[in-house]
Order: sequence, then structure tokens, then C-alpha cells
Amino acid sequence: MSSIAEPALEFRNVTKRYGETTVLEDFDFQLGAGEKVALIGPSGSGKSTVLRIAMALEDIQGGTVRVHGIPLWLDGVAADRAQTRRARARLGMVFQHFHLFPHLSVLENLTLAPRLVNKKKADEAAEQAIALLRRVGLEDKAQAWPEQLSGGQKQRVAIARALALQPDIMLFDEVTSALDPEMVGEVLEVLRELGETTSMSMLLVTHEMAFARQFADRVVFMDGGKVVEAGPPEELFGNPREERTRQFLSRVQPM
Repeated sequence: MSSIAEPALEFRNVTKRYGETTVLEDFDFQLGAGEKVALIGPSGSGKSTVLRIAMALEDIQGGTVRVHGIPLWLDGVAADRAQTRRARARLGMVFQHFHLFPHLSVLENLTLAPRLVNKKKADEAAEQAIALLRRVGLEDKAQAWPEQLSGGQKQRVAIARALALQPDIMLFDEVTSALDPEMVGEVLEVLRELGETTSMSMLLVTHEMAFARQFADRVVFMDGGKVVEAGPPEELFGNPREERTRQFLSRVQPM
């Protein structure tokens, strides 16, 4: 198979349980190279779990997960550490609640991983960090502490920090849901710019339906740990095929 046709991220027949609760059941999903996909669905449908499994933050009970063909799990068995590290190196993730290091400045938050993981020199890591802060509109906050930032600024720093490791797949887990409404727009603008100007694959879990419609190449509606329906935004939002999709959208967007 050519590298062009190979999915950036692939789930096959993945099952994930927490005790007696099944979160994903025979879950199949592919994210194409360079594709922008929005995962939507009700709370508890398994959307965030998909991202956490991709980042090797959760185990699974069955199925196969690959990142650019590199296995994280094969038939429910975890890959070895070397393969896991190779796969993880291709991925970056931005969480709902920022997870910035409070004892480090903004600049230090951005330079820590490149220095430790990618073995970059301090001046090279700092130069890259300033460029990323400029990109998210926060160059003037390089020496600030996380506690001095607004929620929207913290999330933009978190995005810049994830980009600092130069992933080619970015995962975004409800990155606006912890923000005050007036701060949502500034974060969505950063995501919009990334989507328009980079070739990264991007997988976005969101409740922002208008943004998903505008941002995504493809929208995937999940419920009960499975994909119910997927398609281009105008098709899925404008004329959903499945009754469950129609019910969900009628509650979260004007029809």
C-alpha cells in the first residue's frame, strides 16, 4: 500500500470497556492523511475515548489501532514500547483543561518537551516557541505565568505547546468547552488558521456544530460507542440519513 493511501489514524473493530460499561464496541474509523474530521455526538458516546486511545492513554480490550501504519494495538495486544513511541511521536493532543505546567513560564511550557524529547538546543527550542506563540497571537506572553492568562490564552498556549513537537496528526478534545463564551472565538480562529494553512491531519471532538460544519472535510456522528453516520458537513448537517442523527441535531442546532 502506498503512503498516500495509508490512513493517518486507523481503528479496526476496537472494543473499550470500563468494568462492565462498554464505551466503544467494534469501533471502526479512519482519518486520512491531511484530512480534517469533526467527531460529534452526545456526551458518553465515546468521542474523547477515541482520542485517548490514539495517544496510548487508554488500553483496549479488542481490535487494532495504527498510526501511519505503526501499530499501537494488534488484535487487542499492545505494541512494544519502541513502536508505541514511534506512533506517539506522530501525534499531538490538546485537552479540554489546558494542562499547562503552573510552575513554568509560557516559554518554558513550550520548550520543555522539544528539549527533552527532541533533544533540541535551548536557543533553538526558544526560537521555535516564540514563532509558535506569534502564530497563536501570544508572543507578548512568553514570560508570563499560566495563572496570569485568561482561559482562551491558556488554550492557545496549549495548542502552541502541542505544535512544538511538530506532529503530523493533531487531536483536539473539546478545546472550547471549559471557556467562557467570549473566549471561544479566539481559540476557534487558531484552529481555523491551522486547518487552512497546514497539511496536518486534524481530529476534533466538539459540540460547536457551526464550527464543525465550517472546519471539517468530514463529520462523524457517534452514539453508543459506534459510528452512526459520517459524511461531508453539508450532507450530514443538511440532510442526515439516520433518524438518530436527526434527533441529535434537532437538539443542538436550529433546523
